[in-house]
Amino acid sequence: MISQVPKPGLSPFAIERLSKVLRKTMLAAVGLLLALSTAAGAQVRSLPTAPGTPDYRFGPGDVLDVQVWGNPDLSGTFTVDPTGRIQLPLVGDVMAQGRTPQELGQDLTERFQLLDPSVSEVLVSISQYVSRSISVVGEVRDPGVYGFQEIPDLWSVILTAGGPTADAELGRVQIVRASPEPGEPRSLTVDLSRGIEHTPVETLPVLRPLDKVLVPSAEDVPVGGEKFQILGAVHEPGVYRISTAADVVEALAVAGGPVSEAQLDKIYLTRATANGAVAYRLNLEDYLFEGQAQANMPLQSGDTITVPERSSFWSKLSDGLGRLAPFASLVVTVLLATR
Repeated sequence: MISQVPKPGLSPFAIERLSKVLRKTMLAAVGLLLALSTAAGAQVRSLPTAPGTPDYRFGPGDVLDVQVWGNPDLSGTFTVDPTGRIQLPLVGDVMAQGRTPQELGQDLTERFQLLDPSVSEVLVSISQYVSRSISVVGEVRDPGVYGFQEIPDLWSVILTAGGPTADAELGRVQIVRASPEPGEPRSLTVDLSRGIEHTPVETLPVLRPLDKVLVPSAEDVPVGGEKFQILGAVHEPGVYRISTAADVVEALAVAGGPVSEAQLDKIYLTRATANGAVAYRLNLEDYLFEGQAQANMPLQSGDTITVPERSSFWSKLSDGLGRLAPFASLVVTVLLATR
């Protein structure tokens, strides 16, 4: 039966709970920013530069190896900043984005020779392909961030990360877009359960720079260790330590908050028991608006939370706000869903 009475504002119980989670999320965000500040130079694993690919064009985040012949003190590794530039001794600010190693090397040779005629040549190569990197997480043998000269297909990326583990659920591989196109969902679910031999490459979604690939655990296999897993319409799906979240609401916050398309009244929690996997459907709108505590379950190790998504004009508006404050997306999305 549908009630004709409008839902009231957030209950005091929910407001107090949200305040607690918001404080926790802000601390997590600070840690995330610190991690991102060093990720480009320390965590991206790149394939060796192939002799036949001199036409690679640099992009923001790429790490370049600059060798100044005749003056090794000027040589070193330099990272392309968000504006596409590198900062070099003597010559200062130089545009690198969109240029090949040969083009940039020739430009730098001319610049350095004007200041120091003893410089015979400047050679530029790439150390890390950060601007064309893909994050691979979940049930793969060697999760991490991988940089490519040219981003390959989905199966090739998974194999680069060591291939799926025995616990991988290949029927629900997820691609999380770093920059969705207009009207495109942030996350895509791909069925790879037929294996690499029976999955035509042309049927797979094309991966784009900075996308994330998540290979989930099978529903009937608990997430290893003291961890839980969150999938679907959240900003950072993945596997997290159980100590970071006591319940489903905190799990959403730890995962960066829901995206604008998140359907908060149909969240599923799957839990392995002695008698098999059990799935619970949770309505977080009841929790946030009515203060119904039973709608927000405490977590246990091995739990899997799945957040389905829907799309609307209002949800896209809230997503823009959510990028400024990820957890605020939780509150905004719920409010918009009642319009």
